[in-house]
Amino acid sequence: MKDPIKKAEDMVKGVHDGAGKYTKPVLKRYPLLFSFLSVFSFAAILRGFDMWVEQIGLFEEHPAVLILIGVIALLFTGTLYKTLENVK
Repeated sequence: MKDPIKKAEDMVKGVHDGAGKYTKPVLKRYPLLFSFLSVFSFAAILRGFDMWVEQIGLFEEHPAVLILIGVIALLFTGTLYKTLENVK
């Protein structure tokens, strides 16, 4: 049985590599533009998440809950990484 996560990763890598031959020439000609757009997009996502979290009263009143959720998510990510690393 093939690993479904590995299959999805291979599919995304194939799409990325295929698109790369079209995007690399443009990125080389306009690096500042794409750097600005990337930074702006990342900042917009962070700001949107911040605005969304501010609307949740629990996080506003008890920020430790949000921190705890973040720590649990990081622990889960590390455990998932170790588990998938051992699956090889």
